[in-house]
Amino acid sequence: MLVLPRDPNPYQGLLYGALGHLGVRVCYLGELTRSHTVNLLLLPAQLAWHRMAGARVVHLHWVAATFTLPGARRFPLLRWLGQAWFLIWLRACRALGLRLVWTAHNALPHEQVFGDDIAARRALARASDLVLAHSPATLAALTALGAAPRRSAVIPHGPLPVTSPAAQLRRPGSAGQPRRFLFLGRVQDYKGVTDLLAAFAALPAGMPAELTVAGPCPDRELQARLQALAQGAGHQVTLRLDRVPDSAVTGLLAAADVVVLPFRRVTSSGSAILALCHGRPLIVPDLPGLAGLPGQALLRYDGSIPGLTSAMTRLAAAEPRVLATMSAAALSYAAGLSWPDIAQRTLAEITAVLGPPRAAPAQQPASTS
Repeated sequence: MLVLPRDPNPYQGLLYGALGHLGVRVCYLGELTRSHTVNLLLLPAQLAWHRMAGARVVHLHWVAATFTLPGARRFPLLRWLGQAWFLIWLRACRALGLRLVWTAHNALPHEQVFGDDIAARRALARASDLVLAHSPATLAALTALGAAPRRSAVIPHGPLPVTSPAAQLRRPGSAGQPRRFLFLGRVQDYKGVTDLLAAFAALPAGMPAELTVAGPCPDRELQARLQALAQGAGHQVTLRLDRVPDSAVTGLLAAADVVVLPFRRVTSSGSAILALCHGRPLIVPDLPGLAGLPGQALLRYDGSIPGLTSAMTRLAAAEPRVLATMSAAALSYAAGLSWPDIAQRTLAEITAVLGPPRAAPAQQPASTS
């Protein structure tokens, strides 16, 4: 299986590790040189090489990391060039007889990639032999874009690593006051972290609560807005706007009582799965992409800033037993997620696309004359 791109997100390592136990061999594309542009230009040739070596499947994840040309933000023409090369790459997959499997982590990229992202999504859906999604909401969103897949399957996101046994994690609410809220993940505008800070600032005066925002924020203008909001919050806010080392993730989550993910739009969330695996109660907006999360482990709100303030106020004042019950529901849900099961389902869907293996040519009987 050829995979594009390689991402530091642990999702890929966990999925392909489980698939490896089932006999699947994986090779990442686009890593031949240190130059992103050169690697992009070499992709069709790399496909051809691996096809001759016996590869049959390409598994595509995120297009932005691979097909965004340097300088595309400043020069819109480069977005159209990137889109043209993406279409050429899709045609190369088809011409070489490779099956294209796309895991649609989101219906549209969170930030603009091509000159016309909707047209690019439609082309990708047409070219894909199989589209995998983590929730039905993703497939519904693709259909709404006019990018309905020819063949699709919903396979949930698997569990994410916890470096300490669940039994050793601090129970949410067990430390008393103040109640500690956490946002953890890459900080981007669509994730609504500015809404979170505004909602936190509107908590009742004197309510014992703290908020930590932890994760890289590559947008300097967004950084400045977050810092201004944090200074005027009226409650303690800690901003850690850089990458959280893997070794520190469990400690950060264990210190929190509630994880808040105020997404403005989303079709799936690894951050939510990570929080549930650590037994953290969640506050999330009532969005279709989050409908599959366990209701007893979270508190949903209407997506507005006042609604978020109300939800945070409710859990800030909640008895420890309420948070303990939500934590138990989170851990119970996470315990039902299994990478071996996900790998088996993924392989079954891909195998169905490939069809039965070709029979070996029949050998002619030896002549007896």
